[in-house]
Amino acid sequence: MKLDQKKIISSMPPNFGEIFQLLKQDGFTLTLVGGAVRDFFLKGSFGHDLDFEVSHATHTFNKDQWKNLARTLSHLGKVTFLPYEIIRLDIQGTQFEFSPPRVETFTAEWKSAGHSNFTADFDFKLPFEVAIKRRDFTINAMGLRFSSPKDVELLDPLNGLMHLRDKLLHHCSSDFIKDPVRFLRAIRFSVKMHFSFTSELKSVLERMPLQSLGSSYLWLEMQKSLNPIVMLKQLLDWQQIHPEFKLPLDFQSMSLRWEELSRVLIDPSRHESWIIALEWIGLSGESWQKFFSVSSETSTRLRRWALNSKKFIHLKPEVFHGEFDTIRERAEFNLLFDWYFTTKQLLQKNPELPLLKMIEDFLPDWIHLYRFEVVKDVKHIDPPFRAKYQVWNLCQRL
Repeated sequence: MKLDQKKIISSMPPNFGEIFQLLKQDGFTLTLVGGAVRDFFLKGSFGHDLDFEVSHATHTFNKDQWKNLARTLSHLGKVTFLPYEIIRLDIQGTQFEFSPPRVETFTAEWKSAGHSNFTADFDFKLPFEVAIKRRDFTINAMGLRFSSPKDVELLDPLNGLMHLRDKLLHHCSSDFIKDPVRFLRAIRFSVKMHFSFTSELKSVLERMPLQSLGSSYLWLEMQKSLNPIVMLKQLLDWQQIHPEFKLPLDFQSMSLRWEELSRVLIDPSRHESWIIALEWIGLSGESWQKFFSVSSETSTRLRRWALNSKKFIHLKPEVFHGEFDTIRERAEFNLLFDWYFTTKQLLQKNPELPLLKMIEDFLPDWIHLYRFEVVKDVKHIDPPFRAKYQVWNLCQRL
């Protein structure tokens, strides 16, 4: 992977030159860092999220001066302050983030303290090769330092470019083990990018204490992986090494069910879809509901809906053809009546639920039940039976 300066310069947003000049006039140096650098070498473009490390050869970090810099940048777009002294600048759909170099010192109780268990010290004069050690993987620890808007130098003290070429994940420093969320990030990157672990990183992952990992971090990293089923499968494999690591499913019950789950899990970005899919393949969705603190009332309705839906695999609409007075007394019809209105109620409260998609895919004989309009002029039917009559009438048209 060769450094193509012309391509780098041409790929930068049009606002970059003005940003560079504003910071350069105060003696600041800009170094593009993180995922943008990695993605450029992988894809040949930077995207719309650019993170810059802002250093200074002589100044020490000063909050007032940093705020003054933010005010200067605000003339170009919307400025927001983020944790760890990060300044975010939004300009026409592109986000620029600026942060001073920093050293992170972990607390003595890091084994049980969880994520963000460190203090940060900011230093404009901190050398890049020192500041970069706080990052997770070497492929995310490269920098493109600009001496002018048209002159750029690659900084790669940890051989991230070599690891990128070899599709390897390797940690930046011994502090990697002290942040349990980085375990999830390692699995996420391996799933998303199809990278392997170096033997040294694999050893670190095996020794990381994971008892403090929370469900919110797990869910976030699963979604970022773009393949949450594969990521969860890998995490259950890792749980055999890390029994302290809590997950919403267990290895034994899922060992032969992944293909079946993949087939029925229509929207992995929604907890409701997971609960429905688990019930559909014969596993309880209750553990998922409790692990991720999904509403128990919603979960109960979804689980009942999934169980009732499966019964219609073996029922055809013709079963309910006939006289209303005869059909309405049958147990199967009461099941249909409950199922129809449960679907309607769930979709009314949350129209994004993929219930109709599941009916269309797995119960195609019944999808038109939800596409026909119910009859409205039913005044001749006694009030207790009107809703049942409407469902019966729909069945006659299937």
